[in-house]
Amino acid sequence: MRRCHKRMRKPTIDELLEQVGSVYELTMLAAREATRIRLKDRDAKEPLQQALERIAAGKVKGKYLNSKELEVYQREEREKRDAAAIRDRMSVPPNRNERDE
Repeated sequence: MRRCHKRMRKPTIDELLEQVGSVYELTMLAAREATRIRLKDRDAKEPLQQALERIAAGKVKGKYLNSKELEVYQREEREKRDAAAIRDRMSVPPNRNERDE
């Protein structure tokens, strides 16, 4: 049986490691850049892929989220968690004892 493999995506790990010192640094940098991309455009398609492409191109060098970007990110994440908690509370059926009263 012959398997179909998707084409390997670029950039390769070797290309990425030419730009950064280690896999750990690459992981942290890619996560931060993907977050930065998502902050700029909530509907961005494949922000991690975009981040990896930017790293391979040498456009991203060890940048961290600045305090304003971090604050925006944390606020949006908190709002999403709060909204999910409200949805969860609304979807839970009342306790049997509460319905009988």
